[in-house]
Amino acid sequence: MAILIDENTKMLIQGITGRFGQGVARRMLEVGSKVVAGVTPGRGGQSVWGVPVFNTVKEAIEAVGPVDAAVTVVPGPQAKGAVLEAFEAGIKTVLMRVERVPLHDALEIIAYARKHNIRLLGPGSAGAVSPGKASLGGLGGFIGSSDLPKIAFKPGRIGVISRSGGQTTTLSWVVCKAGFGISTAVHLGSEPVLGTTFAELLPLFEEDDETDGVVYFGEIGTVNEEEAAEVIKRGEYT
Repeated sequence: MAILIDENTKMLIQGITGRFGQGVARRMLEVGSKVVAGVTPGRGGQSVWGVPVFNTVKEAIEAVGPVDAAVTVVPGPQAKGAVLEAFEAGIKTVLMRVERVPLHDALEIIAYARKHNIRLLGPGSAGAVSPGKASLGGLGGFIGSSDLPKIAFKPGRIGVISRSGGQTTTLSWVVCKAGFGISTAVHLGSEPVLGTTFAELLPLFEEDDETDGVVYFGEIGTVNEEEAAEVIKRGEYT
């Protein structure tokens, strides 16, 4: 079943009409993601790669029906308003694709997400991909003329968690080169504070009947590994 997303997840992109947003949308669509709407204030009525654009998240949901996940590519200083709009519209999984989100804004967003049981990836996360099913944020989609995403993200039974965006792809490639494949790969994010941690993803992989094991790439300066060790010690991941 994979974790976080699957082939039935309906997704929305905030900031889809910008250059970066268009690129993210294209990569998501390329791997089969169900991108049902985009949102950019003042651009309602347009379309990007065949995806209808609306002025607000509320308008989008009224038009296309319930949305399971949102990708926010709105620039850092404006990201807080966009993310809170997605939260308040009832979207339960939100990816903050952008970096340089003001620290106080990030803390407020994370606190809101935890209080309301919303799954938040990022800030500064390249997203998640379940090969053969969907990508949230474009991870696993094309990179210029490179075939690396197709080589690195083959379907399989190993979960990948990474603190580094680039190493998410590299680590997945190493796994596939060794003869395995990927159930779900997740980039936690590049900012000092994160909406979802290594320790919080492990129990999700434990419950996933399509995952046999997990590999992890960490970075110095956090307590991610210590928190994960406590999860394992408690038997929440075996």
